[in-house]
Amino acid sequence: MLLREVPNYQQGTLIDVRSLEEYALVHAEGAVNIPWYRSERLLNELPHYPKPWMFACEEGVRAGLVVFSLRMLGFEEVYNIGRWLDMPRRFPEG
Repeated sequence: MLLREVPNYQQGTLIDVRSLEEYALVHAEGAVNIPWYRSERLLNELPHYPKPWMFACEEGVRAGLVVFSLRMLGFEEVYNIGRWLDMPRRFPEG
């Protein structure tokens, strides 16, 4: 899904689910890093961030797994926006 297709994306949170090491190398400005394998941290921290929650990673696979899992748990306004490289240089846009 493209970022601009997410309803109210400017008010939401971009969450980079890559590892701490990957995120430390380079990431989209304004993105929050919660590695996909840290599910307890993810579930505890998500409610503190504004929706919609938009997940990105290197190719979109890990973000897709996170979004699928969250939807199965009943979370709403969660979106896989694919590659973090496709994000604007600065988030949110505008």
